[in-house]
Amino acid sequence: MDVKTLAKLTKWMEGTDLEEITWRNGEDKISLKLNNNPGHNTSIASTMEPVLSPSIGIFHFARPGKTNQLKEGSSVKSGQELGVVEVGKDFKSVTAHSNGLLKIISIEEGKPVEYGQPVFFIEPK
Repeated sequence: MDVKTLAKLTKWMEGTDLEEITWRNGEDKISLKLNNNPGHNTSIASTMEPVLSPSIGIFHFARPGKTNQLKEGSSVKSGQELGVVEVGKDFKSVTAHSNGLLKIISIEEGKPVEYGQPVFFIEPK
């Protein structure tokens, strides 16, 4: 599931009287729970773990001269470099923190990123 689909699903839920929904597509599963009481925030539960940008900069899927064939559904290993953030002439690695499946790629090649911005979501094995 991509971020746009998740946003559409959440917006749709807010327009209904539903408080909780679980969506499944094959092995993908996400549960959303809204608390419509005033003074409470929306709560989203998921088994996916975000991989955050280590720095402000420009995101690249691979270092110069290298290729990276990552796509949603790919298996990843703990410590695997998923991409890099270019900061001036320096490159900071974006690495997986656990073994699992790459479920969401929420960044595009050459786009600016902020420190702590989620760029990938992994479902741990």
